Amino acid sequence: MKQFVLLVSLICLFFACQSPARRAEALIDAADSLSGIAPDSALWLICSIDPDTLPTERLRARHALVHSMILDKCFIDLQDDSLILPAVEYFAEHGSNRERMQTYYYWARIAENAQQFTLSSERFLMAEHFLGDDTLDRYAALIARCLGDAYSLEYDFVPAVRHYRRSLDLFRALGEQVNMLRMYEYLATTYRMMGDYDGFDSIYAEVWPQAVDFDDKEMLLKLSNLKAGNDFFRGIDPRKIIDRLYATYALYHDGSVPENDYPFLALAYGELGNADSTRFFLKEIDAINFPFTLSQQTGLLYLHEQMLKLEGDMAQLINLKDSIVFMNDSLKYYQRTNSMERIEQRFRARMLEQSNRALLTRGRLFVLGGVVLAALLGTVIVRLVKRSRRIVQRKNTQIAAYLKELNDYRALKRNLLDRLDMQVSKEREGRELVESRFRQIRELATTYYQHPKTLRLAERVRALALSEEMLRDLESMVDLYHDGIVTLLRENGPELTEEDIRLAVLLIAGFTPQQISIVTDTAVNTVYVRKLRLRNKIAQSDTPFTERFIDEIFPSHES
Repeated sequence: MKQFVLLVSLICLFFACQSPARRAEALIDAADSLSGIAPDSALWLICSIDPDTLPTERLRARHALVHSMILDKCFIDLQDDSLILPAVEYFAEHGSNRERMQTYYYWARIAENAQQFTLSSERFLMAEHFLGDDTLDRYAALIARCLGDAYSLEYDFVPAVRHYRRSLDLFRALGEQVNMLRMYEYLATTYRMMGDYDGFDSIYAEVWPQAVDFDDKEMLLKLSNLKAGNDFFRGIDPRKIIDRLYATYALYHDGSVPENDYPFLALAYGELGNADSTRFFLKEIDAINFPFTLSQQTGLLYLHEQMLKLEGDMAQLINLKDSIVFMNDSLKYYQRTNSMERIEQRFRARMLEQSNRALLTRGRLFVLGGVVLAALLGTVIVRLVKRSRRIVQRKNTQIAAYLKELNDYRALKRNLLDRLDMQVSKEREGRELVESRFRQIRELATTYYQHPKTLRLAERVRALALSEEMLRDLESMVDLYHDGIVTLLRENGPELTEEDIRLAVLLIAGFTPQQISIVTDTAVNTVYVRKLRLRNKIAQSDTPFTERFIDEIFPSHES
C-alpha cells in the first residue's frame, strides 16, 4: 500500500508543473490506470480532484465516469446517480462507443444497487449495444453476467443460462479465476432453480475441485448450500442433508451457520416437522432486515405458512394464505409488466425506432446533399459550357484570322509566282534571243570557212566581231545560266587576265576556236594557243573548283 501511495505522489509531482487542464487530465488517467491494481489509491487520487475546478465539460464527464468506476471496484455501492450524470449527459452526445458503453454500465450498476431492476436492465442492454463487436473484453463478460442476473430474477432461466455461459467463457479466456468460480456458482444456482438437477450435478462436479484448489471457503459454503437444496428437491433425506451442511460449516465457517443458509435450514426443518428450529431460523431471517425482492418475500411467506401448519394456527394461516395470494398476484403482474423479455422487447423497439429515425434523417440529408450536389454540378456544367463556348469562339476567331492570313499568303504567293513566271518567261525569251543572235554569228563564222572567201562575205564576218557591250552581255548570260561560273572564276580561280576570262566565256557559250577567231577578229592559231595556255593555268591551280572549271570551259570531247 505504501508503494502505491508513493507512486501516486510521484505522479502528482511529475504533473505539478503543467497547466491545470493537462494536470487534471493526467491525474484522471493515472487514477484510471491504478483502478485495476490499487483501487484504494485510485480512489484517494480521484477524490483529490475537485470537479468544479475542471476547465472543460469533457474533463468533468471523464472525472464522473472514472470516479463511479473506482467506487464500484472498491465495492462502494452507489444508489444515487447524481455523480455519474455529467458523464451520461456528455458522452451520450460526444463520447466514443467505448465511453458510452462504460457510462451506461456503471449507470446500470447504480440502478441495480437501488433495486431499480427495470432501469438497470435497460442500461445494461444499452451498454451491450455500444459494446459492439469487441467481444473479448472484460466489460463484455460483466455485462453478460448482469443480463443473466436480470433474467434470473424474473425466473426466465434459459436466457439466464445463456448469458452466464457466455460470461464464463469470456472470464476463462481472460484468465480471471475468481470470476470464473462466481459464474460457476451462478450457473449452479440457476440449474437448481429451474429444476435441472443433472445440469447442477455436472456444474458442481466441475467447480468443486477448483474451489478447493483455490481455497475459496466462501465459494465452498455457497456450493454446499446449493448442493443441499438440489438434493433436498431430489427427495434425499433432509436429515442427511442437514448433517452434511453442519459438517461443511465446521470445515469452512468455524462451525457457525451462514446467514444465506437460514432460509434453506428453515425449509428443511419444516419438512422434518421440527417447529422450534424452523421458528428459530425464521426469526433470524426477520432480524436480518434485508430488502428482499418480491420473489424472495413470496418464498418467506411460504416458509411462514409451513410454520403455521406445524403450529396448527389456522386463523393466522388463512390470513397468510391471502397474503401469499396477493404476493403471487403482485409477482405475476410485476413479471408481466417488467419482465426481462418485455424490457428487451422495448429496448429493441426503441433501438429500431432510433435507427429508423437516424436512417430517415440520413436519407433526408442524402436527398438534400444530392440536391445541393446536383445544383453545384449544374452550375459547374453551365460554367464549363459557357467557358467552352468562349474558348471555341476565341479559337474560331483565331482560326478565321489564320485562314485569312493563309489566304493572303496564298494570294501573295500566287502573285509572286505569276510575276516569277513572267520574269522567267522574259528571261527565257531574252536567252533565246541572245542565243539566236550568237547562233547566227556562229553559223556565219562557220559559213566563212566552208565557202569561198569573197570580199563581201569577209566584210560581213568582220562586221560580226563582238563589241565590248556584247561581250559583257554574253558574260552576264553565261554567269546567270551556269550557276555563277564567271563570278566564281573571277573570285576563286587562278590569276587570269581579262582576255583569258573572255576566252573562257566564249568557250562556255559553245563557240569553237574558228568562231572565236571570227567574232574576236583574231587568227585561229592564236586562239588555240590562248586556249591551251588557259587550260594549263586552270589545271595547275590548287583551287577546289579546278575540276568544275575544266568541265565547264573545256567539254569532254575536247579534253
